[in-house]
Amino acid sequence: MSEDDLRRDCNNQLTKQSDMNISLSDNVAKITAFNQIDLNNSDRIFWFGYCYEHGIDVEKDEHKAFDYYQQSANMNNSEGMYQVGHCYYLGIGVKMDKYKAFEYYQKSANEGNSNGIYKTAICYYFKIGVKEDYKKYKYWIEK
Repeated sequence: MSEDDLRRDCNNQLTKQSDMNISLSDNVAKITAFNQIDLNNSDRIFWFGYCYEHGIDVEKDEHKAFDYYQQSANMNNSEGMYQVGHCYYLGIGVKMDKYKAFEYYQKSANEGNSNGIYKTAICYYFKIGVKEDYKKYKYWIEK
């Protein structure tokens, strides 16, 4: 996905999640500075993390991205849970930890997140943060 595609995707998601007439290109940092982020909207919080991870209209900051993902995960957002796992798996904004990656992949899988389901299966198959278990791999991969 190109940077323009990421920018367009993030802008579309943020404007969908908000009734404010402020687009991402109007400067996410300005929205943040005026405390206009809806801290009760886990999807909006997730997309701010996405923008910070990829540097879309804000200075790239993987630590802030992880914090936003964690906040949305704490609000039971399955995309946020998956992305926290992804960050732990690759060490994005946080120290790499395969066990925590598996934990968050599984949390997102339990919420029905298709990426989380797939990654949970892969973790069981390749012993990523969990011991190998072909039965559990088969269970998750067939979901």
